[in-house]
Amino acid sequence: MGYRTSSPELHRAYQQATKAAKHSLLRHPGRSMAATLRLLAERAEAYAEPDNYGAGALIEDFEKQLAAEFNKPAALFLPSGTLAQPVALKIHCDKAGNNRIGLHPTSHLLLHEQQGYSALWGLTAVTLGTASKVLTVADLEALSTTPTELPAAIVLELPMREIGGQLPSWDDLCAQVRWAKSHGIAVHIDGARLWQCPAALNHSLAEIAALADSVYVSFYKDIGGIAGALLLGDDNFIAEARVWVRRAGGNLINLYPYILAAQQGLAENGGAVSDAVSYARELSTMLQDIEGVRVNPAPAQTAMFHLHIACEPDDLLQAVIDYANQHQVIILPQPRAVEGDCSVCEITIGRNAMQQAASFWHEHLRNCLQPILGKAD
Repeated sequence: MGYRTSSPELHRAYQQATKAAKHSLLRHPGRSMAATLRLLAERAEAYAEPDNYGAGALIEDFEKQLAAEFNKPAALFLPSGTLAQPVALKIHCDKAGNNRIGLHPTSHLLLHEQQGYSALWGLTAVTLGTASKVLTVADLEALSTTPTELPAAIVLELPMREIGGQLPSWDDLCAQVRWAKSHGIAVHIDGARLWQCPAALNHSLAEIAALADSVYVSFYKDIGGIAGALLLGDDNFIAEARVWVRRAGGNLINLYPYILAAQQGLAENGGAVSDAVSYARELSTMLQDIEGVRVNPAPAQTAMFHLHIACEPDDLLQAVIDYANQHQVIILPQPRAVEGDCSVCEITIGRNAMQQAASFWHEHLRNCLQPILGKAD
């Protein structure tokens, strides 16, 4: 799969069409920066003081609240997952005296972080499994069991974004963890979109988190915060993480806008995620009958899935822009990748999509794509 960005002209045209549209398939209803800050100012009235270098009621109470929800001893609020995850892996590796980490070929750390795990943190990647398939316990069992070749920690991404939000079965996930533990390997969950997993796996956040030594979750992808992440683990792990975050420049004097936005996002959007999983399954099933469109996976397992559409990315994006300008409906995001002769679009379901019946989006997508897919034929 090759990743791509649209031309500046098409990108600007898409953004303009998005702002003018009355309906959008993607994520949650948005606000202007000014409206967002006014809302957060109202929320801030409940606190006498801002956080200060990781201390204070605002940040400490929020960390304790989330630690309790995940049933982990401690939690640490951070500016980003790109900081949270290598910190976690560095701690596990130092404890084991082994700098090797196990990553699926589609891991964010491999694809989207400029090899920071190696360049900044001195870690070495061992790839696990096949890029187009969900990780399984068989993939782990295929690793060498020579102690000097095993990783100190493995990263389990739940769900797996690059393959459309796929998940292992609960039984296989538990088997992966048992295998790791039997070989003295720490388990870290890349939970950027973990909020989707309880409805998909029929197990609570706490039950899922109990499988791992450390867990990362994001506050902006499904939750709709400005930015921010949470790292969870035992007390000693989080104490070490605080030291590494300080070393890495992530211990900012104030994080309160991000904390307040995370609180607001959880209040507004957290409760909708399980419904979004059911809705994504329904919609992804419907979309399979559109000629020239492949749904991955079919049906969706979580609140996201990918559409592989048989046309060139710029042709597709122009069709989406033209359709939005005519009907005031944003039916697709900008293509994020190309695979073979198909453009790949990532569909993430939130409260925007759920304002309409799934049939609404099915009809609009079919109508939008008919001219361009007909041209491709």
